[in-house]
Amino acid sequence: MIITVSSSYFFYKWGWKSLLLFIPLALIPFLIKGYEGGLILFSLPLIAGTAGGYCFRMSLGLDFFIPVSTALFAFMFTADYYVLKEVHGYDMIEAGKNKMIQIMEETRGDMEKVFEEYKTPPENRESLKRDMEAYIGILKDRKWIQFMRDMLPFAAFLYSLSVAGFSFFLMKKIFMRKQGESVKALEFFRLNDYFIFLLIAGWGIFMLLDKTLHPLISIIALNIALATSMLYIIQALGIIKFFILKKGLRVIILPLTLITLMILGPNVLMFAMIILIGIGTLDMWGDFRKLIPGTERNIKE
Repeated sequence: MIITVSSSYFFYKWGWKSLLLFIPLALIPFLIKGYEGGLILFSLPLIAGTAGGYCFRMSLGLDFFIPVSTALFAFMFTADYYVLKEVHGYDMIEAGKNKMIQIMEETRGDMEKVFEEYKTPPENRESLKRDMEAYIGILKDRKWIQFMRDMLPFAAFLYSLSVAGFSFFLMKKIFMRKQGESVKALEFFRLNDYFIFLLIAGWGIFMLLDKTLHPLISIIALNIALATSMLYIIQALGIIKFFILKKGLRVIILPLTLITLMILGPNVLMFAMIILIGIGTLDMWGDFRKLIPGTERNIKE
């Protein structure tokens, strides 16, 4: 987030001249041996910094910054993973799995000491041991590893979404507050109408295509469908925030509601997410906030 915010500020001040700094940084992993695994870190100023700086420089908004930065980050992260895996023989998922198994197996050896220290009842000890064995078994399962590889683009998308979203908040509210007065925040988040084709195509291909004959296409379609669905969820949250502000209510209602949904469990959260995707997609036709050019805006800031 520090890199994103600072590089965005540099682009805002220097414009396209800042690429003279960002591009050489992004090329370091390709030119200097030993930095192959840092491709994302070195390319972050080029990706998020340029997108964020351009967003503030042109008075755009979160609906520009999020899709551009997350899509580029997810693509670069996935490319970095497969370059490391296929060219350099380093599988970060496999290495992470082995490290977690090592830690859990070392912890298993110290469990008896912990049980004695906290005087854990015998039935609880057996339950915890079984849970530990089950977790280790899941980690050793090759299907779990393949699932992680298949969902890597979406995982990178979610990670970049959290970084980009919080970085945007820091830029607009703290570090670039004056410059961000004309930049559209969440309540004006509206995807380009063409995103609906990504959503329909992604889910359609994933559900209708034979996954045994075309596994790669199915995986790509699923990642695209999930990422686009998440963007429409953000659009729905923007609609809700818009009307919260319009009614003069406190914005804290929105995050508190989201936290409550998470506490209620995955079933309730999944149902709420489906409803939000529906609201986000319907906004393309309903234009609930009247944001289409030529219509009148009415919001209480």
